[in-house]
Amino acid sequence: MRRMGLVLPLLLAGLALTSCASSSGESSQGSSYSGMDYLEAGDYETAKETFSAQIDAGSSLEEAYRGLGLACMGLGDYESAASAFENALDAAGAFPRTLEYDINYYLGTCYYKLGEYDKAKEVYDAIVNLRPNDADAYVLRGTVLAAQGDTEGMEQDYQTAIDLDPTDYDRVVQIYDKMAEAGDEENAKTMVSQVLEDQANSIDDYNAGRLAYCIGDYDTAKSHLENISTNRTYEVTILLGKTYEALGDYNYAISVYQGFLDSDQTHAEVYNQLGLCQLQMGNYQDALTAFQNGINVGDSDITQSLEFNQIVAYEYLEDFQKAKVLMEDYLKTYPGDESAKREYAFLKTR
Repeated sequence: MRRMGLVLPLLLAGLALTSCASSSGESSQGSSYSGMDYLEAGDYETAKETFSAQIDAGSSLEEAYRGLGLACMGLGDYESAASAFENALDAAGAFPRTLEYDINYYLGTCYYKLGEYDKAKEVYDAIVNLRPNDADAYVLRGTVLAAQGDTEGMEQDYQTAIDLDPTDYDRVVQIYDKMAEAGDEENAKTMVSQVLEDQANSIDDYNAGRLAYCIGDYDTAKSHLENISTNRTYEVTILLGKTYEALGDYNYAISVYQGFLDSDQTHAEVYNQLGLCQLQMGNYQDALTAFQNGINVGDSDITQSLEFNQIVAYEYLEDFQKAKVLMEDYLKTYPGDESAKREYAFLKTR
């Protein structure tokens, strides 16, 4: 059994887990960058090269293989990522630490992405056995069970995760999304509604609003979110805007996003939502401008979505040549995006 440990289900969420040394390169200005720096910047190709050089040098092999695995995940190459994580565990010491646990979670994710569900479940079974109060482990195993068609097992694992910490609303939303993806939306709504009922006396407006949004009670969501009239963060802005979108009021959603951007231009996701609303309204040039402004923010977490949406805007503007050129560059950076490949096949016919 491979060493188990702390769960980090989101891609690259564990970058802060370790400050272990990694090889670095010199920029043209002479400043030094580590493989982790490149990962955090979303430059997965350079990160891959940097960690490969570290491995060739025989330096901090467990950390280097882990970094290589993360870079390969970023590139959508889950087979190479799984191999790297397996090598990282082979280089680990005799006693498991948090780092080994972290690597195992990524390894399980790779198995899942590769469709090797039995292997992924094996990883999460071991974690649950070792850490029966690890709610995130149940979420990950539930996701694997969903892929295997075991809806009952999925629901049990997700409910266990909620019962372990019903006030972790991030996890509750994550579970709702996963159940909806698995075609079990009605039971997901029941779970979330129960959380809202149980926590009615203590839940804040933001979380009450987003849970109400999950179950499709948009009027209630709007009411809670509108109560947050001061110190409206970008998270509240995004959710309030999406609530108006769900109610079909794209004009007001646009005003919510634009009002936020009038004073704060540092959140690329707001530009992305603004652009999507403009697309819905048929304002294709305004949509393109919003996506380009979002790209200029330089937020690697949403750059991929913005770049893809920028291509869509060019298609709506019927500038197919520009869209094709951008799509070629996009696929060089994100070669694992199957929907983009299909879109590129369409563009080549224009």
